[in-house]
Amino acid sequence: MKRAGIGLLVVLAGLPLFAERITKVGILDIEKVYAIYFRESKAVKELQNLRSDVLRAINRIDEEILFLESQKLDAESRGDGEAALRLDTEIFQKRQYRDDYRRIKMDQIRKRSENLYKSDEFLDELLQAIEYIAESGGYSLVLNSSGQFSQFFFFYTKEVDITEMVIQELMRRAGQSYDGQ
Repeated sequence: MKRAGIGLLVVLAGLPLFAERITKVGILDIEKVYAIYFRESKAVKELQNLRSDVLRAINRIDEEILFLESQKLDAESRGDGEAALRLDTEIFQKRQYRDDYRRIKMDQIRKRSENLYKSDEFLDELLQAIEYIAESGGYSLVLNSSGQFSQFFFFYTKEVDITEMVIQELMRRAGQSYDGQ
């Protein structure tokens, strides 16, 4: 009995030390961080630029096809069957090229987009921002409040929600401004 009492005394004596270590808990909505920062990140902007470049290239090919169709109509109206047939073949090849180009490029963009959300680079950037906010704000523990983890939180005050601070830090590191929502 005496040993159990000493063990309990040691455990109880250690509780205040443990309580002093965990001084502040932060709550973070990672889904909100993704929704706000990720769409503004450099990688996403590069992907959007790539998508715009591909669409411009497709439009340029479409314009070439329209021009060839116009030339074909002119050749047919002049009665130049040989030129019309040559232009028809060229139109067919351009359309086939455009369709292949669209399929390949859009598939590349889709794969790059999927990989972007799983990117180690973005995850590292996010973790560094969380660590910076936690350390500078005196948070000993940061918990995710979004998605499947939201069921674990019955109550927390807005004072411990560091989501906006993490978004602001990510934006600051990216050289962008963010006024919050």
